[in-house]
Amino acid sequence: MNATLVDLADQLARAARNLQAYAQQSALTGKRELPTPCADFDVHRLSEHLLGVLVMSGYAAAKESLPADAPATLTEAPWVAFPPLVDRLGAAWAEPGAWEGETPFASSTYPAPFAGMITIMELTVHGWDLATATGQSFRADDDVVATATAVAGQIAEGARADGAFGPEVEPVADATPLERLLALTGRKVA
Repeated sequence: MNATLVDLADQLARAARNLQAYAQQSALTGKRELPTPCADFDVHRLSEHLLGVLVMSGYAAAKESLPADAPATLTEAPWVAFPPLVDRLGAAWAEPGAWEGETPFASSTYPAPFAGMITIMELTVHGWDLATATGQSFRADDDVVATATAVAGQIAEGARADGAFGPEVEPVADATPLERLLALTGRKVA
């Protein structure tokens, strides 16, 4: 993968906006308890996980640890809560310094480009989970999928060991790049 930091910032913003497109009121109303392809989450819990990703990654871009009082539960519907977070996330990662050095992310410190790429993967894979659970056909830009796949490949072994990824699924011979990413993370595409 040869994406520049400017390319990665653009991909991250597009991945976030793409997620937001699948979290609209018309798609989610009345579906909060539906199961998702991510076995640990129903639509509501997945939406709360995505809230956490949007918030945590914004702080990571600013090289700040996640404060104890950071939002962790949805107090508003995703279609209300996500848009300002998506805007802030895109702006935070658009700052040149966001992609430099180390940054706190999750429970550790990582190189900033790695944290940004993890965010791209999270938003893409869980965006697919959300879309699939709510009966929407998911699409993502090819370069976003390529970045998500590159980072998923780097973390797959550890992610499987800690339960974040399921066992790898063998993709069909003519699988799309998105389907290959999903298979790598343990998701079956019907």
